[in-house]
Amino acid sequence: MPKLVNITFQPGGQSAQVPHGTLISEAAQTAGVNLATPCGGKGLCGRCQVIIKSGQVGEITDSERRHISPEQLAQGARLACQAPVANEVVVEVPLIAQVVAEKALGPEMVRAVDLEPFVRRDWLEVPEPSLSDQRSDVRRIADAVADRCPQLTAGLAVLRELPATLRASDYQVAMTTRGCELVSVQPAAAARQCLGAAVDIGTSTVAVYIIDLETGQQLASAAAGNSQVQYGLDVISRIDYANIYNEGQAQLRSVVLETINALIGEALEQIGADQREVFEVTVVGNTCMHHLFLGLDPQHLAQSPYVPVTTEPVNLSAAEARLDIHPQANVFCLPCIAGFVGADTVGVITASEMTRRQRPALAVDIGTNGEIVLWSGERLLVASCAAGPAFEGAQIQQGMRGAPGAIDHVYVSNGDLAITTIDNQPAVGICGSGLLDAVAVLLDLGVVDNSGRFADGEASSALPKAVADRVQGKGNQQRIILANDEQTGGGLVALTQRDIRELQLAKGAIRATIDMLLGYVDLEPKDLDEVLIAGAFGNYIQPASALRVGLLPQLPLKKVKGVGNAAGAGAILALICQAERVYACQVAKSAEHIELFRESEFQNIFAEQMLFP
Repeated sequence: MPKLVNITFQPGGQSAQVPHGTLISEAAQTAGVNLATPCGGKGLCGRCQVIIKSGQVGEITDSERRHISPEQLAQGARLACQAPVANEVVVEVPLIAQVVAEKALGPEMVRAVDLEPFVRRDWLEVPEPSLSDQRSDVRRIADAVADRCPQLTAGLAVLRELPATLRASDYQVAMTTRGCELVSVQPAAAARQCLGAAVDIGTSTVAVYIIDLETGQQLASAAAGNSQVQYGLDVISRIDYANIYNEGQAQLRSVVLETINALIGEALEQIGADQREVFEVTVVGNTCMHHLFLGLDPQHLAQSPYVPVTTEPVNLSAAEARLDIHPQANVFCLPCIAGFVGADTVGVITASEMTRRQRPALAVDIGTNGEIVLWSGERLLVASCAAGPAFEGAQIQQGMRGAPGAIDHVYVSNGDLAITTIDNQPAVGICGSGLLDAVAVLLDLGVVDNSGRFADGEASSALPKAVADRVQGKGNQQRIILANDEQTGGGLVALTQRDIRELQLAKGAIRATIDMLLGYVDLEPKDLDEVLIAGAFGNYIQPASALRVGLLPQLPLKKVKGVGNAAGAGAILALICQAERVYACQVAKSAEHIELFRESEFQNIFAEQMLFP
């Protein structure tokens, strides 16, 4: 039997006993520490850096020497995916390496619709049986709702409880149906709530919304990092993990189900409810998240021609879904469109009613993958592009997700750069909205030219002195200091020449996709009535910065609108209104998926759009 050693993670204090030789990243999973390994633990990205505070770990690897400076190695820095524990170890996990979900999920802005959920609660007083009325218990209830359910059915579980419930309640009951199937009968005086849950499975964050199915009101919400980040930051890394490792697919499914069940429980606790009161769940997510949630093989999503197992809507039982809710509950997964355009995009289209608009409109969902939707007024076009890593902090030297301490906005004040950070914490890195702001400001000041290069020579001499003093290095090694020792509590946060190149690649891909879609239907940017920025990113970016760097076509600022988690809003609409569920299925079928990367014109436009306006 292998020797067990104790490992403790700071600052949270989580600990676990693991076999000698276990990688720190694997030990983190055991201890419940949500540690990001963007490259899937291959030692390629250097993003899972931790600090060994005490104890011994294995020999330093070549991968670690490539990503960690000798000075940092001397101070105990190691890569969690490369360093095996040798004896009792205490490990510090810097905040930048942790996955922190958005904490404040205000009530979703869900448009008003007729309340018509698939799961419905009826309050009934049915006649007692007599010698002159010997109808069965089920028939007695079925006749009471015959106007909307002409053929009510009932499963064995509810039939077993029905006789006692009717008689104990003096035939006054709360009846819950799933379509026209009877799933629960409770005494009216003691009936629990009839709740639903809308779930948005993002590549990095999972969000759950608890809805009262009798009123349509959102009662609670909860969010957390998607635990699958332990196996890769993006969908390709996770597909690789599912294919390479035995039980890899099952493990990816298991950890995301644990997250969803925990979030449902957390949200229900906020309102004093329990899992048996949840009678339906609707689910959105990109196609890979959709497949992993359902236990479908995702491997062909990453191989040309990128074919999903299914794009149809899927209904399954709570038991099949492995969700801790009412055992007779229904789980409805909204349809997908293509291999890289999933049910989350369908949710955005549904929430924004794009195809019900009279004028052309554009929706841009910038996540780990970028999805673009264009409604021409007659045709619905969708496309995806690999653009997310830079906007979510990956591939940016001091990039991070939107966690406390992330620089989220950059502006000019009194001739110098100024910043704000999430939760007003000391700066530890920069997130996507801060990256856009920073580059927009640098372009306005002349620190960076339209090619993306730092200014030099005569151009640099014209910079405000306070700003010029922040620029360090030469050529490709240049960088600009965004936060100094006082703002970080020790150390610097800087934006490098390479970081700007990464932003150019990301924004070039998104902008080229937009331009190509507009060209498909002979539209120009001025023809767009509105541009919607969806996702958590859309809540935080400054539209003016997005326009300044050329992420979006040059349009009047008033036409650009952040719509927040529209994917989650679409899941809520599908939960509370059957007509919206039908609409979601219709838009998924009508959408024309355009594969742009195969077209030579895309590469030309992409190269052009890497330049700044």
